Amino acid sequence: MRNLSLALVPLLALAACGENTGWNPNYSGMHNGSAYADYLQKREVALHGRGPVPDAIPVQLPAKAPTAADIAGVPAKQPGTVTVTTRPVATRPVTAAAVTASGATPVLVRYAHQESQSPGQTKYPRAGVSANAAARACLAFPSVNAAQTAFIAAGGPVIDPRGLDPDGDGFVCGWDPRPYRQPRL
Repeated sequence: MRNLSLALVPLLALAACGENTGWNPNYSGMHNGSAYADYLQKREVALHGRGPVPDAIPVQLPAKAPTAADIAGVPAKQPGTVTVTTRPVATRPVTAAAVTASGATPVLVRYAHQESQSPGQTKYPRAGVSANAAARACLAFPSVNAAQTAFIAAGGPVIDPRGLDPDGDGFVCGWDPRPYRQPRL
């Protein structure tokens, strides 16, 4: 009997907390008189099988929500007025290096500078990849830049999960890093 009373003490203490009596912020909206509170009460009755399921969940929106300007204390502009400011755009002349490496992304430029080997020079061991299979896989890409970017994103050059680099040079589908390595003018 004593073991049973020791087991009931924590259970009775939890029951006395009044979890659903209104102090819990999760349940405070059930009795505030709003349409959503009415929905919550009807839903609880339906969940216990003592009433119909509510048809819709009401959404209450404030009549006029404060804007960021209202919160900051700045007077708001009248509706319908828009102020547009423009700034002059500075243009740079196109250099020869940019023309040679057109369509380059920063990923490709960084990769070209980080890898020092030439195309065709084996640096990474590859096994079981044929040149014909790699050529067929390269046809899935719209450009050699896209193929090289996808190769890097898939873990290349250390791994080659798509079989794009059979010679192990780290460059796929005929992509050549040399134009990207040229110094800019």
